[in-house]
Amino acid sequence: MTDKTASEPPRLTFIQRTRRAQLIECAIAVLAEDGYAQASLSRIAKRAEVTRGVISYHFADRDELLDAVVSEVYGIATEQLRPKIDAQPTALMAVRTFITGSAEFYRDFPTHMAALHEIASHARGEDGMLRHAEQSRANDQELSAVGVLLERGKQNGEFREFSTSVMARTIRSALDGLLVQMRADPDYDAIRDAEELADIFEHALSS
Repeated sequence: MTDKTASEPPRLTFIQRTRRAQLIECAIAVLAEDGYAQASLSRIAKRAEVTRGVISYHFADRDELLDAVVSEVYGIATEQLRPKIDAQPTALMAVRTFITGSAEFYRDFPTHMAALHEIASHARGEDGMLRHAEQSRANDQELSAVGVLLERGKQNGEFREFSTSVMARTIRSALDGLLVQMRADPDYDAIRDAEELADIFEHALSS
């Protein structure tokens, strides 16, 4: 998880922040509706009803705008999940809330998740390789946050001994599986399966 403002330059005015937020939201919509290949700065500008020059004023290039989209999606997820997780009295309940809350976020923000998927699947650097720098950074922060919960559970005796990094990545991979199913089947009940996953990990973690 990342801070929502991680990609914003410092000391922006209110008007600048508002315009950047509008452009990011329009980029998310275009990515989700038209796909990565069609999400040009010109099309995003048209969606925002501004000139392409307005985008260029706020973002150096398309890659910077897409990085801002990644930060925005992870930032919203953090805003949605962190209060729920922090309110839990035990590490186990916090982990369960992370799993079920993530599924609820995927369900409630399908456009944002579709945009994130388009970037992760298609964005490439000059060398032709998929460029995941911003998303990798966000993923690392999320894994670190999950790791803190797992370590807390081990230290207070709730959880057995295990590799924190392996368990955190396993939880992340299981949630990625939910996303794959959600993209494949509009009627898929991700919340039901997230509860099942939470039960599975409860047994896997318990001392």
